[in-house]
Amino acid sequence: MSNSKGSVRLQNLAHAYMHAGVLKAAIKLGLFTAIARGAREISQIARETELGCQNAQKLVNACSSLGLMELRDGLYYNAPDVERHLVEGERGYLGTWLEGGGDEFNWWSDIAPILKGNRAPVAKGTYEDAWKDVEVARRVNMATFNVGLGAGYRLAHGWDFSPYSLLLDLGGGSGCYSIAIASVYPKVKAVVIDYPTICRSAEEFIAEAGLSERITTCPGDLLTVDFPPGADVMLMSSNLPSFSTSGLATVYRKVFDAMEKGGTMIMIGDALYDDLSGPIEPAMWQLQEIIVGGWGDIYTISDVCRLLTEAGFIDCEVSEFAPGLLTRFIARKPK
Repeated sequence: MSNSKGSVRLQNLAHAYMHAGVLKAAIKLGLFTAIARGAREISQIARETELGCQNAQKLVNACSSLGLMELRDGLYYNAPDVERHLVEGERGYLGTWLEGGGDEFNWWSDIAPILKGNRAPVAKGTYEDAWKDVEVARRVNMATFNVGLGAGYRLAHGWDFSPYSLLLDLGGGSGCYSIAIASVYPKVKAVVIDYPTICRSAEEFIAEAGLSERITTCPGDLLTVDFPPGADVMLMSSNLPSFSTSGLATVYRKVFDAMEKGGTMIMIGDALYDDLSGPIEPAMWQLQEIIVGGWGDIYTISDVCRLLTEAGFIDCEVSEFAPGLLTRFIARKPK
């Protein structure tokens, strides 16, 4: 390895697949769960993860170097965010989401041929397989449910839904946002609109939350399905990169036409800064659309506000929702 300090950043970027591999292996082997349950020494960690002591030590060393755990007085402890999100059985567990994406992991190893290939778009982009197969849809929802539920509670506690009665959750996936909002606001009812396979899976999550009487599903493609009438608030979350500009404009017009006067549109989106300099995650998700053969275009914060305004909405408010990842847009239909 070069000793030049000027190349360290570039080497770290080129070897980031190693970092991801370490994280995914540690999750798969239950390393963080074992430590949280009291396996603090290498011999205990090796036994709980079913690894040889030397391999366990090497994995722990790699995790420690990445800041995922630390050694104190000869004992290993998880980093605070690892303890919160990567211990199986805990409410905030995100391991299924972070450890998944095996195909994508391989695709990203060499995307240059894909970028040069003018690959023909597929109908549903990222969700092509989930649209066709309910079992794939179920796996997608299981992987994203906990991370989405946490975001849903963040939205529910950061925006007052008490004036509203009916929420349309557009492309709502597992129903995680609707579940969080309905749990905090007992007078709010919701309808999750998504592909038929996704809705079938979402109904399981909704039933498990005990909210089937207040949250229902409406199977269909957002571009073509008729939105149920009477909604005074609508939500789209984390699916911005999947839409073409014309498709997103169509959805916004449909939202505007179906919404009650004075209603509110909430968009939680992976938008880029106006100068296209980041954030990193939205830039990666927009590039991912090429890799999966999707139709998605590039969207900046100003682009989203412009499309909302062109659809007829007013008073577009923009704020950071998840630092470095998601932006929150709030717009209103005139009374």
